Amino acid sequence: MKANAESQLAYLKNQINPHFYMNMLNNIHGMIEIDPERAQLMVIDMSQLMRYMLYESSRQEIPLSDEIRFLRNYMGLMRQRFPENKVSVTSEFPSDSDILGVSLPPLLFLVFIENAFKHGVSYQEASFVAVRIEVSDGSVIFNCMNSNHAGISENRDVKGIGLRNIRQRLTLIYGDNATLYQNETESTYTVTLTIPANALENNHNR
Repeated sequence: MKANAESQLAYLKNQINPHFYMNMLNNIHGMIEIDPERAQLMVIDMSQLMRYMLYESSRQEIPLSDEIRFLRNYMGLMRQRFPENKVSVTSEFPSDSDILGVSLPPLLFLVFIENAFKHGVSYQEASFVAVRIEVSDGSVIFNCMNSNHAGISENRDVKGIGLRNIRQRLTLIYGDNATLYQNETESTYTVTLTIPANALENNHNR
């Protein structure tokens, strides 16, 4: 059973890479006609993200500080796509010293931030993406909130590959010890994921 679960985890993790690359290439393609020089810089930034995806994400678990650094870089890359006066992109992450020794499986949060940019940002209306991570009472709490616009939310693929993938990974890794909460209003869409800190190692030792 353990070998089967690890095989499924490896398969699900491998699915993340094509999904990620497809989205990033679409982003760069859209920028080429608007600002070719910025598109070139985005390619360089993407190469750094790819390095993380190819090497660090192959590990069973990684320091939370490394994952946060990856998310900062990803959000910085995405930020370049949008005019600052139209789109607000904010993040609130703990310092490395505050999360020393905390680890988790890689790439658990990426799909939610990808979806926030994909479904929560409009070129016609003011939009925002706000991401927050905290560690409290032995849990890692991830929160992602984005603007919700008529027409965009209606096309939200709530059963998309990314979300199906992450739900399967959470079940395989944590069983019932992880909670995923989604809330949608007329103006906002929020995802909150709570997982035990270092739960991957603890789960394997149960």
